[in-house]
Amino acid sequence: MQTAYALRILAWLDQLLPREWVYALAEGAASLALPLLERRRIRIRNNLQRIHPEHSPSQLNQDTAEVIAETARYYVDLAILPSVSSRRVLDDHLHVTGLDHLLDSHGSGRGVVLTTAHISNPEVAVKALAALDIPAVALVERLDHPRHLEAVNAAREAVGIEFLTATQTGIASALRTLREGGVVCILWDRDRQGGGTCVPFFGRQARFPVGAVDLALRAEADVLPLYAVRRPGRDRLQFDVSFMPPLDLLVKGNRALDTRTNTANLARLFEPIIEKHAHLWRVAESPWAPCRDTPWDDLHPRDHPAEVAHD
Repeated sequence: MQTAYALRILAWLDQLLPREWVYALAEGAASLALPLLERRRIRIRNNLQRIHPEHSPSQLNQDTAEVIAETARYYVDLAILPSVSSRRVLDDHLHVTGLDHLLDSHGSGRGVVLTTAHISNPEVAVKALAALDIPAVALVERLDHPRHLEAVNAAREAVGIEFLTATQTGIASALRTLREGGVVCILWDRDRQGGGTCVPFFGRQARFPVGAVDLALRAEADVLPLYAVRRPGRDRLQFDVSFMPPLDLLVKGNRALDTRTNTANLARLFEPIIEKHAHLWRVAESPWAPCRDTPWDDLHPRDHPAEVAHD
């Protein structure tokens, strides 16, 4: 129950102190905890080195500390966002682009799989859905510590939508939501449950979950990528939220191949985004290790030069 207590303390502090002080306290605690998080720090640094091999050791260390600080800020968000109305978050804290992509997809009557990566706080976009009265559920990974998941989900659900664990029951409920024209929110970039597939990612094979693509194919829904980035500055509760056009899904009739190909396209789409915001990418596990960190030698289909017809 440590997570639940920590969230309550942060929410209590938010009532007593200026909000920027609460974030500063969390960032300071994260900095002090670095020696206790050595294994996690090394894994994060290794990920950053894979993304930015050109960075100096000091730059990698700095970015690693920033990832850990951003994780601390995420928990502050989790504690205080339930007390802020969805409309106020949308109007005062989110700077949204591409919202028409979401509104068009949802307005078509098709289900929408809204998918993103662990950059800053991906859940702030859920507040926008609640403010716009768009029916949605979120499908989240199972964790090793059920009490931690219970505490986190309790805080998440205060934003106005239901969070489902990715069990057989949760997946069935998510499919019903999509087939009824609703929205399912899911993260695509961390395969904690081990059922993912190896696809190209920064020049090597990396394993990612296939849930976002699999749900969309099964429900004939759109896959709509988005990402949220915390803005620098004194007010930590400011985010740039970008909705992107629906993924152009390849459907050839081979479910396994279609799922893998479209997951590869999703990873390819997010590569430059993660490269730009690697210091905010809160993934501590190596996605490359499960694929034996082997190079990806084949060209992506989009990289093959067009054939020139000869007479």
